[in-house]
Amino acid sequence: MSRAFRMVELGEQARVLPSVPLKLLVVDGCRALLPLTASAAGGYCAVVVWHSAVTEALQKLFDLAWQQAASLGQAVDDGGLTESERTLTRLLAAGMKDEAVARHLGVSLRTLRRRVSELQERLGAASRFQLGMRASQRGWV
Repeated sequence: MSRAFRMVELGEQARVLPSVPLKLLVVDGCRALLPLTASAAGGYCAVVVWHSAVTEALQKLFDLAWQQAASLGQAVDDGGLTESERTLTRLLAAGMKDEAVARHLGVSLRTLRRRVSELQERLGAASRFQLGMRASQRGWV
């Protein structure tokens, strides 16, 4: 199980999106850390923005992304899901591409697709969309 899932079990809130417009760290709504570009020496450069209209805009951007993101701790195991299946349904619900999900789970793309197919069969779903709908109806995502 990844560190993020362990932190969620301990009460931390975590959400995922398939992509974000920029990397960002907002502290107390009044400071933001924005990475610039990687330096030629292999390090990274960043800028700290103190309370201003820019930090307010960055906070709003973060809040919007947070609202659109899927919660890692949202799935309910009422269908006898294994931990691996719970993780899979959460990542799929977040909109991650198959390649990214397979990489996250440490399995091949073929294995991932087989697992998705097994879940579809288990729920009697003819498509991945129908799988998502039925998983949602059961409270899995």
